[in-house]
Amino acid sequence: MQMTLNGNTLAILLPMKADPGMPIHHLTQALRAMVWVLSLLAGAASAQPNAVLSACASHTPPFVLFAKGEPVSGFSLELLQAMSKKIGRPLRVSELPWAHCLQDVRSGAINLAIDAYDDAERRKTFLYSTPYHTLTPQVFYKAHSLLDTLQIKEVRDLERFKGCGVHDYTYEHYDLDAAKLDRGAASDLQMMLKLKAGHCDYAIEELEYIVGGRNTAANWPDESDLKSMRPVWARGPQVHFLIGRGLPGAAELLTEIDQAIAVAEKSGQTNALRRKYFDTANPAAKKR
Repeated sequence: MQMTLNGNTLAILLPMKADPGMPIHHLTQALRAMVWVLSLLAGAASAQPNAVLSACASHTPPFVLFAKGEPVSGFSLELLQAMSKKIGRPLRVSELPWAHCLQDVRSGAINLAIDAYDDAERRKTFLYSTPYHTLTPQVFYKAHSLLDTLQIKEVRDLERFKGCGVHDYTYEHYDLDAAKLDRGAASDLQMMLKLKAGHCDYAIEELEYIVGGRNTAANWPDESDLKSMRPVWARGPQVHFLIGRGLPGAAELLTEIDQAIAVAEKSGQTNALRRKYFDTANPAAKKR
């Protein structure tokens, strides 16, 4: 049979029918050897400098922004574009639901997943890059409310009040029991509207995602009557790139990605992108 790999046609000779005298374990060993050779060839092809670096993500402003008729943009996307140039591989990014994205990376159909939080269970099937950003935990509340007049120094001070969150989001890094939060909102936008309507005393979200909502959602609410604080006890989650564990070329790709992350951080490129996408005082971070 023949197969094409990275533009080259390879001929693989197989018997049209098994030799009746060949022991079955010999045939099995031969087939396993063929699969092993093919996996090595695929790994070598994926490691070539001009091979496409494929990645997937969901629409998560300001990290990755997919807009019809416009180029993909966002903090993580621009960072990965710079990294792919450093590595010497053209980048292709697909918008996929997160579960679908992870499935394709796990199978090797796509090289990278963008913007993954650390997860012990997920580490069993994925390799994690070094983190490229630590998010900023934030508590939002109404100005001149009781919560505004108090000093919130630890989580138990906050637990006296009713909090709002988003359905299926985790709040372990805030040391809050998600089951005790009103998580009827399907998005940050809905959560902030509930806060403004008085359905809860505070809302929880990382600052970067709120900035993304402000800058991309046409119907984002006026926040002039709201305040926010950085809860000192909360742990800022970090974002990583994911690679399928055990796939051909995975370890080599991880090394390249980690090196490119370090170069971007050291050169100041990552901080420039943080200012561009996370700092609302920067005109470039306004509505996009």
